[in-house]
Amino acid sequence: MPAPHQHPDLHESRQPTRSPSATFTVGEAVELVHVVRNGFVESRTIGSAVVTAPDGSMLASLGSPAALVYPRSTLKPLQAIASLRHGARMVEEQIALACGSHRGTARHRQTAATVLSYAGMDESFLQCPPAWPADPAGIIEMAGDAGPGGPLQTPLAYNCSGKHAGFLSAAKHGGHDVSTYLDLDHPIQREVAAVLEEYCGEPVAHWGVDGCGAPAPVLSLTGLARGIGRVAAAPHRRDSEVHAASVATAMLEHPWAVHGETNTNTVVIRELGVLAKLGADGVMVMAAQDGTAVAVKALDGGTRAGNLVALVLLAQFAPSQIDLEALPGVLDTVAPKILGRGKPVGRVQLARPVLDLLD
Repeated sequence: MPAPHQHPDLHESRQPTRSPSATFTVGEAVELVHVVRNGFVESRTIGSAVVTAPDGSMLASLGSPAALVYPRSTLKPLQAIASLRHGARMVEEQIALACGSHRGTARHRQTAATVLSYAGMDESFLQCPPAWPADPAGIIEMAGDAGPGGPLQTPLAYNCSGKHAGFLSAAKHGGHDVSTYLDLDHPIQREVAAVLEEYCGEPVAHWGVDGCGAPAPVLSLTGLARGIGRVAAAPHRRDSEVHAASVATAMLEHPWAVHGETNTNTVVIRELGVLAKLGADGVMVMAAQDGTAVAVKALDGGTRAGNLVALVLLAQFAPSQIDLEALPGVLDTVAPKILGRGKPVGRVQLARPVLDLLD
């Protein structure tokens, strides 16, 4: 088993000098997108965004790039690195699933179960909540496979089960307690904190609890972009950590495991070859293979802005890294649909602050 990276005692680094209690305000945000229905602006999404260069410096920003946010599931690639450092036995699609917010299909559930079985465990060890598959077809499929008692929710179907399976595998193979793997002071979670500080270039400002029960760190939007950019560039840098390269490669080669065959993160990764990861409450990160990265936060927690803003900004600031011929089709696929009687009657369009950053 590779030895975990050496790092200082994290107790002090996890006690921020300030005590933040909120993300950025309405006054610090800018308009990101408009929802236009039949020529009338129906809604406006405000938020912040930042673009970082391969060296981690800031290339452009909108709103409050230094704002503190809960990155939520956008951090899964970095959490997967921590699991691999402690010896988690995951390969290829299993690593991609640990980085993903999946739909709970049979394939997703089986992949998580396989990681657990390698460690001599089953779904009963998972401490994420039980759930149904996210899509109706998955629920019907589960019902068809159920016994006389009917289908039951399972934590394997929870969208974070891959991450949790990775944590458990790391705990078991690293010789740590598997029953407390979500405690903030557990060795796996201490390693997560070390990875975040190393890759994002800043200490965690605050800790909460995520929807899945795992520790939820607060970081700046700029630090988040910087961290994801380092992961994306890892396969192409000789000085990169092997675990980061494994994470980026797994996501690129098995995009179905990151989200779902027709879902937005998977479409972006599969069609454009860039890392894409959504997070709850309106967070989105994307990163090109040279390390250029974008992080977006919609202030109201909505999802209409993330894909459009991140893709357009990545194409603007890393055009050589994006298939510009494929981009319009991907944008059309991932953009929210504005329908009337089942037919398009409008669109989600970029607001002026975003357009002003474009050529």
